[in-house]
Amino acid sequence: MAEHHVRVTIHTLQRRDGERDSMSQRAEGRLIQEGEGWLLTYTTEENGLATLTTLHLSGERATLTRSGAIGSQMVFQQGQTHTSLYETPYGKLPLSLRTQRLEWELEQGEGKIFLIYQLSLGPADMGETRLRLTVTKKAADPAAQAKETFL
Repeated sequence: MAEHHVRVTIHTLQRRDGERDSMSQRAEGRLIQEGEGWLLTYTTEENGLATLTTLHLSGERATLTRSGAIGSQMVFQQGQTHTSLYETPYGKLPLSLRTQRLEWELEQGEGKIFLIYQLSLGPADMGETRLRLTVTKKAADPAAQAKETFL
């Protein structure tokens, strides 16, 4: 089991009713190899609220779990629809998503993850979301490396 400290760049593009909205974020996290799959964890903050995201990738399936201010579990399998709950401080809503595309390639603690999916929250169609995560190894702290050299 290999574990890597990583930087995650998250690009999101949402299309709904002819409108486009994009967002980019950066986070630090951990990437752990588990057999043939990977477990990526990172924390993001939005409007002062922290959310821990865990993404488990294995074969042709990805499971994204968010906990903290917002809670949800989203299962991605190309051509499949999955339903779960989206939990907010104000209550729970049914969340349904249909994965159109799931691609990922991770090697030696680096790589890319790409998702395209249709999302419905309660009765509302939230449109199409494109999510691209780029994972890179976090550069080691030179001072810490020098210290380790002399020990």
